[in-house]
Amino acid sequence: MKLSLLTALVSSPFILAAAKLIVDFKGGDQPSTLGNLELEGQSLGCKITSAGNAAFIRSEKDPATGKDALHYHRDPHFRRAEVRAMSEANNQAVEDKTYYIGYNFRLEKAHDGLVIFQWKKWDKEVAPKQNIPLYVHFNSDLDLVIEYTIPGTDGSNREIVWTGPLSAGSTSHSLGFIINTNNKGKGWLEFYVDGKQQKFNAAHGGSSRLENVFLLTGNTSPKFGIYRAEAAGNSDDGTRYCPPGGAYSGEVAPAGTDRIFDSYVYRVQISDTSLEEVKEAAGL
Repeated sequence: MKLSLLTALVSSPFILAAAKLIVDFKGGDQPSTLGNLELEGQSLGCKITSAGNAAFIRSEKDPATGKDALHYHRDPHFRRAEVRAMSEANNQAVEDKTYYIGYNFRLEKAHDGLVIFQWKKWDKEVAPKQNIPLYVHFNSDLDLVIEYTIPGTDGSNREIVWTGPLSAGSTSHSLGFIINTNNKGKGWLEFYVDGKQQKFNAAHGGSSRLENVFLLTGNTSPKFGIYRAEAAGNSDDGTRYCPPGGAYSGEVAPAGTDRIFDSYVYRVQISDTSLEEVKEAAGL
């Protein structure tokens, strides 16, 4: 009797296993499943090893939804609470490849200048300088903005390529990024919000693909969390200095103080295979 097609497929040694995600993080996992944790005081380069309840990244339930999450918190005079993914030697981004990223989270509060995602270059001084190829933050109208950094100059020559509404508070959101790393001026980006593909600004053709961009001019990786929009440096609540040894033990800012930020990340998936692989986190 002939084997059924299904039996033949299952038993065949030539059938490839399902692709393995580069990153597969869900709430309740150890933070290291997502990547390397980074806390920073107000001064650029002030790395914090621990800050108690003033700034942290840890696995907790989101009190608003009851869902397991990676909870990011920052008091007013901390600059950074982020996790850097794809930083290990065996999973770093390479040229001429397409990466698919899904990012599901809830942000308690938006603020002008608050960054929630970066596609960040680490060797930013190496020519061509670029620093942050993709910089995702809120503007003064509390719309979400994607800025693209044009290679060259001082690495901060950014232009807005997409702007759109994204609420903070009780509603969770999913973002999806498709990043192509062709390094000969033929790289491209596609972007999704809550499962809906977005169109880039009219100045960039108004199409669903941002083309002819450089998204890998050196060691580059994604960062998830909350960055910038910190309080002014002349407002002293005791946390704006850089503590010796990197351990801050000062008081937590009073409840209701401006520039206190919390984000709850439920799911992050990164693939170099297909958008289908990250559809849960991307809200597709």
